[in-house]
Amino acid sequence: MNAMAEEEARSEHVVRTGDRMAHVVIVYLVAVLLALPLFIILYPFVPQLVLPIGEGVRVDHLITFGAVLLAFIVLVRKFQVVVYGTLIAGMVALTITSLIGRYGFGDLYKDYAGWLATLREAAVNAPLAAKKLAPFHDAEKLKALVADPNGTVRKGAVRMATANFTEVKAGPTEFTLIQALSIFKEINSRWHYVSDVKGGEYFATPAESIDLMAGDCDDHALLMAACIKAIGGEVRLVRTEGHVYPELLIGDEKQLERAGYLIRKELFSKEVGDAPLYHHTDADGQHWINLDYTRPYPGGELMNERIVGILEI
Repeated sequence: MNAMAEEEARSEHVVRTGDRMAHVVIVYLVAVLLALPLFIILYPFVPQLVLPIGEGVRVDHLITFGAVLLAFIVLVRKFQVVVYGTLIAGMVALTITSLIGRYGFGDLYKDYAGWLATLREAAVNAPLAAKKLAPFHDAEKLKALVADPNGTVRKGAVRMATANFTEVKAGPTEFTLIQALSIFKEINSRWHYVSDVKGGEYFATPAESIDLMAGDCDDHALLMAACIKAIGGEVRLVRTEGHVYPELLIGDEKQLERAGYLIRKELFSKEVGDAPLYHHTDADGQHWINLDYTRPYPGGELMNERIVGILEI
């Protein structure tokens, strides 16, 4: 009799353990499904956190996802009756629509995956981070340097504009954009950073830089701006508290969406991967993407410095 009671107790314990495990699995699965979209939305705004191990190990993505997941686990556990009720109702509805051939579990998976991809591929509108921009130092001098009276920069710009992406199908208004991004690829793949003389400031002419493919941030920005202007693009220089970088005018929302597709799928698919594309929006609603030498693709993550001036050239 005791043996039978012990066996029943063990069986009941196994069942209870199985129920608890199933409950935990459901809680974590639902929390993960809810956490993924929010993580994708929040992550581009999270500051980088790099541990000094080897060449540096980024952990900000792990910390961010862990925090979001933990929050949803707590919420799911607290409101499990509502969550489970919603899940059961959804499962019943999906089963019915699947049986009648209208919408099944496979369709749900495709829609969810597509939604995540849409969130991941969205361009991030970065704030200018300064309510009032200061005057751009040496503005007139920089504008004069971008001018190309002898056509030296134009020749190099044309060569670089036609060095890449010539097989990409482009609309009638997209040739300049694609050629500007070809120039970006050529310059950034060959550019080497060299500091100015200690305690001084030297602005290399674009004609000088196109030959050397080396210099500091303002030399790079001037060269990029001069080359893109030489083929009909519109560029501006952005000054932060310790840096200068060029931005390319993309246009309105529709043009930004198209540019994002081209950069992500056609032109820089290997370089971009799953990373978001960053842009600034001006007072007229026009979008600009950064062409900094610190990133291997247009629209790369912006340096974490406050913007203090913008110079349209």
